[in-house]
Amino acid sequence: MRSLPLPVRYAVLAVAVALLLALPQLLDNAYYVHIANLTLINVILVTGLNVISRTGQLSLCHAAFAGIGGYTSALLALRFGVPPMLSMFIGAAASGLVAFAIGAVILRLRGVFFVLVTFLFGQIFTLLVLNAETLTHGANGLVAIPPIRLGGLSFASKTNFYYFALCAAVLVVYFTWRLLRSPSGRAFACVDENLPLAESSGVDTRRFQILAFVIGSAFAGFGGAIIAHYVRYISPDSFTFWESVAYIVMLVVGGRGSLAGGVVGALFLTPLPEVLRGAQALSHVLYGFILIAVLFVAPLGITELARRLRALSRKAA
Repeated sequence: MRSLPLPVRYAVLAVAVALLLALPQLLDNAYYVHIANLTLINVILVTGLNVISRTGQLSLCHAAFAGIGGYTSALLALRFGVPPMLSMFIGAAASGLVAFAIGAVILRLRGVFFVLVTFLFGQIFTLLVLNAETLTHGANGLVAIPPIRLGGLSFASKTNFYYFALCAAVLVVYFTWRLLRSPSGRAFACVDENLPLAESSGVDTRRFQILAFVIGSAFAGFGGAIIAHYVRYISPDSFTFWESVAYIVMLVVGGRGSLAGGVVGALFLTPLPEVLRGAQALSHVLYGFILIAVLFVAPLGITELARRLRALSRKAA
């Protein structure tokens, strides 16, 4: 993209924006628009996981933080009448606060120990939701969650919600882009590439790991809150360990080393379970096959493969 002349870049960007804005009309099918909505939500969730991974950490409780945001927002809207537009941000803040509380403890651990503790936290979250029946209705979940509204505009319909989700995804990706190019983002890269060297250079590695964990988990909470008000129903099954695994696969397949990687992974893999809804076991097999194939051909993901092909085409030219 950077190698293209400036007018061509602007033309490509204009076409991309026009296609995104016209997508619901081009699809002309409520089911396909629903898949597009789920894809945009996953872009938010995987972008949050991408931020966490930038400090060399792998979180297996990303779905649990989405659940914290979803349940917080849904309960505030149902029990206290808080407007969904406000309750979603409170849900994101709740996920960030919980991430700060547990991150201050578990980020002392590294490698496989951190991964195991995040896995245990995800299981604890599920058990708490199941057992707090008076608050969460246990396995039955919360129903009739109010849809998102902004003034007199309702986002209850799939087409209207698409534009809300598109704006939310663009803002999250833009914020992350700015973050990764800030001094904090450069510190994230130092921690990821060589933690001992970063520590010996005077970088407060633990502080930046906590910062990345909090921001990424807050994005997860925001995505979970959006899910709650879009589907208007949540249960513990909405935020299982396998959802966390799916987000990790999306990030790895797309490419952990770039911001575009999480977006590409979500765009590529979100429709897969919907296409194979009648054969759920087959979708898990395909997830594994796609992951192995991508790691074998391009260990750094689809975005890295695209960069290689572009470099080869330039060399051939």
